[in-house]
Formats: sequence, C-alpha cells, structure tokens
Amino acid sequence: MKKLLIIGIIGAVALFVVMKKTNVCSYAGTLFSQVSAEAKNSVPTKFELDRIRHEIAALDGDISQMVRPIAEYKVAIEKMRKDIDRNQAKIAEQKKTLLAVVEDLKGNPNELPFGGKMWKADKVRHQLSRSTESLKQREKQLKAQQQVLEAKEQALAATQDQLAKVIAKKREYEVRLAELEAEEETLAVARIGTEFKFDNSRATHIEESLAAAEQRIRVTQHELEMRTRELANIPLNDRTGPADIQAIRNYLEGNEPSDKTVANK
Repeated sequence: MKKLLIIGIIGAVALFVVMKKTNVCSYAGTLFSQVSAEAKNSVPTKFELDRIRHEIAALDGDISQMVRPIAEYKVAIEKMRKDIDRNQAKIAEQKKTLLAVVEDLKGNPNELPFGGKMWKADKVRHQLSRSTESLKQREKQLKAQQQVLEAKEQALAATQDQLAKVIAKKREYEVRLAELEAEEETLAVARIGTEFKFDNSRATHIEESLAAAEQRIRVTQHELEMRTRELANIPLNDRTGPADIQAIRNYLEGNEPSDKTVANK
C-alpha cells in the first residue's frame, strides 16, 4: 500500500514537472481561448442582439431589488426626521419652562406655587437642577440622532444616485441596442442583393422559349392569311383611281392613239 502511495506521489510530481517544462497549461489555455473566440464569432449577430436584449431586460430585476430597500430606507429617514423635529420642539418648550422657574427663583422666595400647591424653594431648586441635567442628556441624544440622520441621508443620496445611474445606463443600452438592430436590419437588406445569385441560364431559357412561342404565332398567322386571304390588310390610306378599261382594250386591239392625238387632246 505504501509502495503504491509513493509511486502515485512520484507520478504526480513527474507529471507536474513535465507540464511545467512543456508549457502544457499554456497551450491548453491558448487553445481554449481560441475555441471560445471562434465559437463566439460563429454566433449570428441577430441571436447575439437578442441575447443582449435579454440581459438589458434583466436589469429591471436589479433595479427592482434596489428600489424597494431605498423606499423603505427613505420612509425610515422621514420618520426619524419627524421624531427629531418633535424632540426639538419638546426641548425648546422645556427650556422655556425651566427659564420661567429660574425667573421665579430670582427674588429668593421661600415657597413657589406649582400645580395648585405651594412648594418650598429648596425643593424647586433641586427639581430645577435635575430637570436641567435631564434636558442636557436629551439634547445630547438629539445631537446623536441628528448625526445619524445626516449619515443616513448621505447614504440615501448615494444609493439614489447609484440607482439613477443604473436606470440611465439601462436607457443608454436600450438606445444603443436599437441603433445596432437598425444597422443589422439595413445590412440584412443589403446582403439580399449580394448573396442572391441570379440564374442566367434560366433567364436565357425563358427568352428562348418566348422567342419560339412568338415565332409559332407568326407562322400560324401567315398560314391563315395564305389559306383564307381574310387576314390581308387593305391599305385604305393609299387610295388610287379605278382602272381605265377602255385604255386597256385599245392597247390590246392595237388601237392606241398616237402621241400627237394624245397631245392635241
């Protein structure tokens, strides 16, 4: 068992050394890269544009995943802002109340009326001190809340800016894809004229057939003309006078008038 293990380790080391010496990994990587590039180039452009359109449509899911948390975060910030405004109003009102007590204590009275009851001045001062310290703590908490609110607002602004960029990019991609699709369609129409090969032999055969049919029709027409004479065209526009039968008779009987007689007439 140990011998087999040792042999296996030695074989693995030897294989690693051989691969390192012969750059087998480099060749394999180069081959894979070439095959991938050729496979990608062999994909029709129309199919690749459809794939890109699918990828752009998938951005809607990414945008939706961003929109919901942003909306929830924005609602939380608005609530926090209202709480801070409410606490600020309470602190301001509390300060007014304590300032009024301070004014009441200026004359060093022995007792002061609060809530329909007389209170000793010492107890009022003690209560004033405790209320002031409590107010200071509330102000510290308020400032901490304001700092948290500011940080959240900055984060919200950054996230909204990122969302706006994603939406703008999606629209940009859609415009670019539409332009590429239009160009691809134009090229497809142009390729029709270059890729279509007209069969000249077929055209020649058609022309010969038409000429032969025309020849047959003309021959048939001449045959009918010769058989019936009904298809002969009379030149109606070339009208001549009737034949002089008497002149023909005179010529045949040898009684033609002399040139003088003709001239005298």
